[in-house]
Amino acid sequence: MNTWRTFAAVLLAATSCSYSSSSDGQAPALTNNLTQQEQLCVEERLASGWELNLSNLQTDLSPEQEIAVDMAVELCRLDTSPSPTLPIFRNDQPQVSEELLEAPVTFDSDDSPPGTDSLLDNYWLQCGLGEAKACDDLFYLAPPGSDYEQFAFSCGGRRNMDCALLLGIEQPEGDLNPSTPAPGDDEDLDKWWKLCSEGSTAACGELRLIAPSGSLYAQFAATCGARGTSYCALILEDDGEPPTLKDLSPNLSPPGDDEFLDQLWLLCSGTDARACKDLTKYGPTDSLYVQFGVSCGGRAVAPCARFFADLNSSSS
Repeated sequence: MNTWRTFAAVLLAATSCSYSSSSDGQAPALTNNLTQQEQLCVEERLASGWELNLSNLQTDLSPEQEIAVDMAVELCRLDTSPSPTLPIFRNDQPQVSEELLEAPVTFDSDDSPPGTDSLLDNYWLQCGLGEAKACDDLFYLAPPGSDYEQFAFSCGGRRNMDCALLLGIEQPEGDLNPSTPAPGDDEDLDKWWKLCSEGSTAACGELRLIAPSGSLYAQFAATCGARGTSYCALILEDDGEPPTLKDLSPNLSPPGDDEFLDQLWLLCSGTDARACKDLTKYGPTDSLYVQFGVSCGGRAVAPCARFFADLNSSSS
């Protein structure tokens, strides 16, 4: 503590002299020849402590303000460690509209469809009757911001939750259940199947990430071990991240193998649930594209629209 006080006193004395020797309307001498890293450091210190920007230094500064500038410069020049790289996207602030979150109180299950699209109207009616898959299909086909989208997101004017869990859904293999034995086609996948069947959320997520798209392994994992939902965390105790998820991140650059998929990748990383779903649908089997889409842009193995909405609710 005494060392810091001595250092601060020296800086104050030096910067006071600097202020008295600088001419009116000119930036302090210590702000000259800053590296880009040092300039960013100074800007951050000034913005947080004094609400000053370097662009303001061409105007007259009070003695206290110029002391703050010189101290920030000295401290930043002493700190040679690289500045941390800021993420491109805020993972804790997904872009889910207020209209989607308020949909359960806006609509009722027996509301008539808008009537502007026959296919979407049909999905609307089925969703209103309690067909979970129809709600899901309606959501991803509906124009963004439309009544169709809001009705589907609320499971037909019911609740903002996983519609498969709320309404029930038929298993893709009919008699598939948590006790169904592993297919036996792949030793590694069989291991994750068994753990998923025993109720491990991490295992179900890992199986979904590494199993070939469309395979029985992927179907078993996508329904949380044949438990009727793709959102395992809603019904099982979370036991950690799938191992493969640790290699994924919202800031991961797209592979660059396909322009269309790369665009979907960037949108998915920016919390666009449709893009994540399309990336899973159109990406090559076993590709990084599919893994990125399945993981909601490197965040979690879950239904992305629902996952983003839940994150939004928890951060508000």
